[in-house]
Amino acid sequence: MRLESEPKTEDSSSSVPSIRPPPSLESPWRKLAAIGVVVVAITSALVFVSRSPNQAPTIDHASVSSEFADTAQSLNFTAQARDADGDPVTYAWNFGDNSTATGALASHRYPVPGWYVGALTVTDGKGGEVTNDAKSLFIHIRLPLSEIASPPAPVSGVCSADCILGPGSAILSADQTMVAVGASVQFSGNASWAYTWAWNNRSNQSAGGAAVVVPAADDSSLFTTFTYVWGDGSRDTGGNSESVGVTSHTFTSAGNFFVRLTLTLPTVYGTKTVSAGYTIRVLSTPPPLQLKHPSVFTAVSFGDPNSLDPAADIETAGVEILQNVYETLVWYQPGNENITVLLPRLATEVPTVANGGISADGRNYTFTIRPSVKFHSGSVMDADDVVYSIRRVLAMHDPNGPSWILEQVLTNHVANYMVGCGPQANRSCTLADYADTAFPARADIPWNIQKVLETAAQGAAWSMKPMNRTVAWAVSNSTVEKIGTNQVRIHLTRPYPAFLQSIAFTVGSVVEKACAGPWDYWGIRNDILDRHRDCGTGPFELSTWVPNQAVVLDRFDQYWGTLAPLEEVRIEKANDVITREFMLLSGDADAAAINRDHQFDVMNPDGTPRYTSLRIVKDRPSFDVTVFGYNQAINGSAVPDRLEVPATFFSDIHVRRAFSDAFDYDGFMDNVTFKSGIQLRGPIAKGIPGYNMSTPLFTYNLTRAAAELRQTPYWTTGFNITLYYNAGNTERRQGCLVLRQGLEALYDQEGAGPITVGVRALDWPAYLTTLRAKGLPIFFLGWRADYADPDDYVVPFLRTGGLFSGRVGYSNGTLDRLIDAAAAELNQTRRDRMYQDLSTRAVVDDVPYLWVYQSRSFHVERTWVRGYYFNPMLSGLDYHLLSKTAA
Repeated sequence: MRLESEPKTEDSSSSVPSIRPPPSLESPWRKLAAIGVVVVAITSALVFVSRSPNQAPTIDHASVSSEFADTAQSLNFTAQARDADGDPVTYAWNFGDNSTATGALASHRYPVPGWYVGALTVTDGKGGEVTNDAKSLFIHIRLPLSEIASPPAPVSGVCSADCILGPGSAILSADQTMVAVGASVQFSGNASWAYTWAWNNRSNQSAGGAAVVVPAADDSSLFTTFTYVWGDGSRDTGGNSESVGVTSHTFTSAGNFFVRLTLTLPTVYGTKTVSAGYTIRVLSTPPPLQLKHPSVFTAVSFGDPNSLDPAADIETAGVEILQNVYETLVWYQPGNENITVLLPRLATEVPTVANGGISADGRNYTFTIRPSVKFHSGSVMDADDVVYSIRRVLAMHDPNGPSWILEQVLTNHVANYMVGCGPQANRSCTLADYADTAFPARADIPWNIQKVLETAAQGAAWSMKPMNRTVAWAVSNSTVEKIGTNQVRIHLTRPYPAFLQSIAFTVGSVVEKACAGPWDYWGIRNDILDRHRDCGTGPFELSTWVPNQAVVLDRFDQYWGTLAPLEEVRIEKANDVITREFMLLSGDADAAAINRDHQFDVMNPDGTPRYTSLRIVKDRPSFDVTVFGYNQAINGSAVPDRLEVPATFFSDIHVRRAFSDAFDYDGFMDNVTFKSGIQLRGPIAKGIPGYNMSTPLFTYNLTRAAAELRQTPYWTTGFNITLYYNAGNTERRQGCLVLRQGLEALYDQEGAGPITVGVRALDWPAYLTTLRAKGLPIFFLGWRADYADPDDYVVPFLRTGGLFSGRVGYSNGTLDRLIDAAAAELNQTRRDRMYQDLSTRAVVDDVPYLWVYQSRSFHVERTWVRGYYFNPMLSGLDYHLLSKTAA
């Protein structure tokens, strides 16, 4: 091999000979230079062969200090990445709201509430780049309570009629969060809301009023403008809730786009603006399916709890929380829809006559208390706590709560004998008034109450001694006692076969005495347990409740049973069904309340889900019944709008029958429940003992309705009335519209005087407040049985002073006696027949309600949810068994 290039060969055609110096005369430097060139060439070749392509970095960890926060909080973002080539890496954060930062550690405060995607990009300076798009950071920001607290009443002269007070909150949802370039995303801002002031009587403002929440979905004039800024350079979209409350946008390039919705709110104190944001992460390729917040379960519904105290709350939104935070002595079998079998929970066994837990006469129940159960405070539960829990319900005796369930069989409503006796209820009650009215005979007074009355009388005639708080409280306390160290005995005033079912309801929740006691008083609600804390033993404990936004529960890690798979539960509020649908589709919610009139938004006609990401469980027979209640004694001072009919409008049975005949039952079943409803025959749900298939159904018949109305003055004069429903419940809104159509047809088609029917939404707490004040002329409301027994239907609806009968002024003494006799009957066959007969009698003869329908279940969840089961006695979900998995 030559170490230099080949010399030219001698040209044979040339006559000039080649001249070449002898080897001894060649320069040594020339040889060395040639050698160097070759070495460099070889080295370069070796380097080229051995060097591999630059490798992109790998993200080992990316997190945020909290996935849920409010606008006042600063969040810390942390990342760790490595580079296989050993190159230094740089970190770039995009927080999803047009804000960015660099570095492995960063902090950020979101000033606008909404749903955000925190995007991280790591680069090595040599073209290598990686993002966290396979495991994104999803962040939900809400407003702090201080910014959306209920406002005070307006100063005099500010609101001549109902008006917008503020504050308000913008809420923005989307049906997708991460999409590919070219995707169209749907948005809804119609769950946005604001406080308005509603006078109890517009013509008499001295009657007061209330601040109520109104969503944009129910009032298109609430916010004067909706403006969407898309964040991708395209033109903004504007309008109002009707035109752009639900809208869509197509994203044509990749990026992290901050969509911002800004609303204009014209309050009586000046125009305000409120905003909400949503990050849309757009990728160049289809994004991976991601499970948001794996250890957190989010359910979205409408309506806020009325209270979180088991002695005070009886509506479904609150009971759902109580079922997961508190526990009762006995409970239904988890994971099963059987309602007849009860299992021990905080008791060690279910009392029976055979095991000695129930006395032969059915009046005494003894429970052995489960040991080593801890309250959320860390204290151990004992029999004293169980005794106290029963006593505090009776002491509170909240007329709007569940205490009647216990009072009816433990004290015969002794608290009622402190408010006045006599024909006019204008004199103080005596011990005799209670003894001789609450019991069939004095011989029927149980020994424990007899002893209290005798002690209070001090040897004097019972008619000479007043029934006061001290005596009533002592009567209440006598009904439950501690036996030994670990047993509790409850004394009933009469046999009641449904007692175990009744204390399986949340009214039987065991409350820690030391926790609740300092704020418990006779006849007063406990403000601390109402809204601020819990005193239970359940698998979850109350973390926070921000009204009109969310209730948050944390797992209780010292729970006596199996720990819940979930670390946190969030029950979000959205008074707009489209918003709830979008939250479910985007994965911001794991389950959502979807009204039946919107079922085909998520379901195909054959019953299968429209989206592969959803699972639907439906058509299980629920025990929910829905009725219109005819208020026969309207409290004009509490009516949300000006009352234009007499307070006794519905005391005329012909008016009640006319309304019942003017409702299109078949149309409602077909077009609102989509044939999922069962028309009611009376108060008792189908599937509950005592249901009577022979009770005749009402039918839509305008001719018959006109004939009934002709027997009243209103056939000539006509009438104006407003129907109310709870905001967010679109089925009830549709029901009000169906009734309005039938009533106004009496004028349009049958020749009655002018009839005008208004339809208006009230936020759930305001609806309940007005109902309890007897200010709703006619209400449209559902009833979910507290316990699986016909008595839990006929007492609230039909017995004098019942939860609904008391609100509509319905009373029938003969029926009361039949109800009491049926409740105490121990022969089950005879008992069922008694309930069938008495309910039919009320429906046919008295027409106290417009009986609409019994519902079937419709549950929609993401397919990553595990552990859901249906039981008609559950309010909402049993979160203890739920989990989430991406598989």
